[in-house]
Amino acid sequence: MTAVEEIAGWASDLSAADVPERVRSLCRAQRRSVLGAIAGSSRDGASRRLLAGVESWTSDGPAALVGTDRTVRVDDALFAAAAWSVALDYDDYVSFGHTGHSSVLVPMLLATETGSSDDEQLVAQVIANEVEARLGGACLIGPQNGQLWSYIHAAGAALAAGRLLGLDRSQLAHALAISLYQPVRATAPGFMAPESKLLTAAEPAVAGLRAARLAACGTTGPLDILDDPTGFFSAFADAPLRGLLGGLGTGWATLTLCVKTHPGCAYLDTALDAVAALAPIDPAEVERIDVDASLLTCQMDAMSRPYAGGPPTPVTVTFSVPWSLAIAVVGGELTPEQLEEGWLRDHEAAVTDLAGRVRLRHDWALTRSAAGHFVSLLPPRRLAADAGVRTLVGGLLRQRRGHLSSVGGLGDLSGIVDMVRHSGNGGTLAGGPRDYWDPDALESFTMTFPARVAVVLRGGKRLEAEADVPVGGAGHPVFGPETVADGKLARWGSRLSAFWRN
Repeated sequence: MTAVEEIAGWASDLSAADVPERVRSLCRAQRRSVLGAIAGSSRDGASRRLLAGVESWTSDGPAALVGTDRTVRVDDALFAAAAWSVALDYDDYVSFGHTGHSSVLVPMLLATETGSSDDEQLVAQVIANEVEARLGGACLIGPQNGQLWSYIHAAGAALAAGRLLGLDRSQLAHALAISLYQPVRATAPGFMAPESKLLTAAEPAVAGLRAARLAACGTTGPLDILDDPTGFFSAFADAPLRGLLGGLGTGWATLTLCVKTHPGCAYLDTALDAVAALAPIDPAEVERIDVDASLLTCQMDAMSRPYAGGPPTPVTVTFSVPWSLAIAVVGGELTPEQLEEGWLRDHEAAVTDLAGRVRLRHDWALTRSAAGHFVSLLPPRRLAADAGVRTLVGGLLRQRRGHLSSVGGLGDLSGIVDMVRHSGNGGTLAGGPRDYWDPDALESFTMTFPARVAVVLRGGKRLEAEADVPVGGAGHPVFGPETVADGKLARWGSRLSAFWRN
């Protein structure tokens, strides 16, 4: 049996009774998060311009079109909603992917056509989350990462849609295979600055839905696409971690769900949390802001820098430490309101001035802390056995030499090199679970992107704060993903029409 057939078999057999209550609860929170993100984007200029494009080509159908009173074809409603959910990076994510753009929206919108029950929608959402996380993880060491793992939405959408369309096991396998035949390959220039960023999940999610529709009519796909040496992984992974495709039904990736409380890359969250802990701050009194962070945050900022010059835009600021922290101080917070074009234009001078006085420094202790928390998900000996030490280290070195290693996912994680080197000789990081998706490791997993922020005032006084687990992150001791998702939808949900609020 091929990998595609094994995945499809699990997706075909999964029932609502198989899904643990904790996973169900997190899926409900994820749905609230996605709806909150869509609502938060409702006044975004790029989102409105994209919506005008969709309205120009769509036709009537059963699904509500965001930002309008129209109901249109499911495929077009999905395209618009997925674009709005990405627009401000005000989303959620699991360990290896920003899955909610497709896992939530495909079942929710397709149900207007199929009449699927809440339980059926939830099962489809779980399937998409679990498979998308595994596909992203298998390509962790490769040319794309995080949001640029955009092809995961095609795979998740194909399986979620296939379940709601009533596909059997064989048809589900072909739907997944079709979705992986010619997957999208997003590029940094289209993601980091222009409004094409909004297409990141929209295009592949619709492609996955169409793959399911085609499979329902008997169209076949390459069932060996994940096994053939010239198949999917040859283009998307420098060191394929095929073992991460396993563990379905025993280890639940959904348990690693994190919901953002600020719009922007996840690597910004703890620095923004630290600034929020120091608020209110008078921007006129700030001499400079010093930020110490891990390699993940520093690489993200370095990658965004070539695109972040000129007037700030809702796209360019969301991967920039200086822009984001400056907006948070000048605005008193960083929310969708501060990312509206009018607000940015009115506050451009103050934000630009303060952003020029933000200093970001790498701290190896914080990098080791960030990397160490992922040992439970990426056991060193398992990594070495899966990819081979030489291939694994070679893939990491290729990332260092210029691959897109830090766009909202686990990034370079150079600490993996040390973990692998220690794994065969009794090093301190050699312990822990022996396989991927260990249930106990997932239950206790903590998402961490540590950062320290010092705001130096003109009189010399220093205001300092530190954050380790982002608010809304898996393992946060007080404000976990469910709490933050509730607050996000409560604050912005009034912008949605009745269909989307419900």
